[in-house]
Amino acid sequence: MGDPVGMGEVYLPTRDSKEAYASACNEEITISAARYAMELRTVEERRDFIATWPESRRNALKAKIKTLWEKRND
Repeated sequence: MGDPVGMGEVYLPTRDSKEAYASACNEEITISAARYAMELRTVEERRDFIATWPESRRNALKAKIKTLWEKRND
């Protein structure tokens, strides 16, 4: 048995593989949220959205938004 993932299951045999998988998932979630935040119409809406994130992950979200914003404006 493995952990449920998408339409199937995946078996992560080691602690390192579990941590790498969790890190990759968190990165993809953060990227998706940053893109969503950039699509919001106002700064206030963006701030409200960021405030809904767990405090421990807000800085990562803000950093990703900043990176995407800079790429967009280059």
